[in-house]
Amino acid sequence: MASRPTPAKTAAVAPGLGRLDLALALLAGLLSLALYTRTLAAWLLPGDSGEFQVLVYQLGIAHTTGYPVYMLLGKLFITLFPIGEIVYRVNFFSAVMAAATVGLVYAGGKLLSGSRLAALGGALALAVSFTFWSQAIIAEVYTPGAAFLAAVWVGLLAWRETGRPRPLFVAGLCGGLGLGVHASLGFAGPAAGLFLLLHHRCWRTLWKPALGGLLAGLILYLAIFAAVELNAPAANIFNAAYGPARSAWSLTEADMANPVTRMIFIGTGRQWRTALFPDPTTMSKRFAEYAGKLPREFTLLGLGLAGLGLLTLFWRQRRTALLFTAALVINWLFCFNYHTGDIYVFYIPGYVLIAMLIAAGLAVVERTIGLLRWRGVRAAQVVVVVGLAGSAIWPVVAPRLPAVQAGQPPFIGAREYLVNAQTAGVHKIAADTVKGLPPNAIVFTDWHWLYPYYYVAHIEMDRGDLRFIETFSRSDRGGLPGSVVEFVQAEFGGRPIYFSRQVGEIERAGFALRPVMAGPTRLFQVQYR
Repeated sequence: MASRPTPAKTAAVAPGLGRLDLALALLAGLLSLALYTRTLAAWLLPGDSGEFQVLVYQLGIAHTTGYPVYMLLGKLFITLFPIGEIVYRVNFFSAVMAAATVGLVYAGGKLLSGSRLAALGGALALAVSFTFWSQAIIAEVYTPGAAFLAAVWVGLLAWRETGRPRPLFVAGLCGGLGLGVHASLGFAGPAAGLFLLLHHRCWRTLWKPALGGLLAGLILYLAIFAAVELNAPAANIFNAAYGPARSAWSLTEADMANPVTRMIFIGTGRQWRTALFPDPTTMSKRFAEYAGKLPREFTLLGLGLAGLGLLTLFWRQRRTALLFTAALVINWLFCFNYHTGDIYVFYIPGYVLIAMLIAAGLAVVERTIGLLRWRGVRAAQVVVVVGLAGSAIWPVVAPRLPAVQAGQPPFIGAREYLVNAQTAGVHKIAADTVKGLPPNAIVFTDWHWLYPYYYVAHIEMDRGDLRFIETFSRSDRGGLPGSVVEFVQAEFGGRPIYFSRQVGEIERAGFALRPVMAGPTRLFQVQYR
């Protein structure tokens, strides 16, 4: 039996991909990067983004699940790319990783569909989708996580195309290491395992490289996790939140001093466990929300092409179709049963798959036209595929063109998006507030302001004497943890202590909260009653 042909070595730069594919992947990535750079939010941001802007620079562990690999990659990036302020560089890191994702989606789409035109259409459909684009222009973990996830799918598809073991090793490596970028990489594992099980290959040719890569990735992830955790800068999440609030999770001071306990707490996502499967009605509500959000990500034409691509895969490449179906279903099952305010960003792994399926659908149309036996059929294929891709993408891009032309983020004010027009003033308010604080002050504040204060105090003003702590770090339970009251009692008298709001537990502990002004911000200073 004749063996399956593979691309000529002189034309190949990766299994199943040629030099032209590399050039087109780079083109798609660079076009996307130009778009993201033009619309980048270049300022200090509140909340999670502010946390990443601080802790990437300081190289510290963030809120669960810590994101140590993201922190290390971001630190390397902002060190090797010393252009602009730190906040700009950390935001720009998201843009670069988003562009890398777009290039990888092109590669995956090409391996899936066999068509370069179709692969470009799928990649660009992802590039301009609402959620992906919006996360590409702020400091966040979702586009770096998408890049690692796309690399997993490209590795699996490249192995399917060539039968070579190296792509499986790369897929496993990216999957294991990617857990330190975003834990959603873990949901790729069951789908990938099913895909490999369906091939019934021997240990040496299939499971050894896949599991070997995964083990190597996990070892690297844990090593990086330990190194970043032990670095422990002043603004790390244990100093800024979990340490003083330890009793909210039944943790002791000894637990907080134990690096292994801290890693287990962070790595297992203990902070968010109660958000999973909160009640039986969550799934139906989330499904309805998801269906309502899809049209802002991909047009109905784009979704139709993705559906066509998946149906055709079931006919032509059933195992690959099962891989994509399993991965989508696992992503949906998690998201539809997870209660968090920014759930829409957790759909990005599914959008990566949908973009590749759009490429598969476009390729079906291209092949169908190719069945016609008349002169000029290739030109007809190009015109139709480009026209379909443009029709699927343009309605998503058109409403955002004024913002692109103005060089502004296009999503400010959009429903659920955490960046609004007021965030541009965060830096000034935080700076003026910090200037108004006395030496060695401790300020309990909310998550929105926590890391902007750290940024201006520790990075810009060299005010390492100041400490900022999230007041209520466990949002699923009301009230101030008892360990926070104990912390205030231990520190009172030695350092000035402030709260951003009146807290009954502090007053019931025998203290008074006197209103004072720190620059433009009203705080409440802890005093004797």
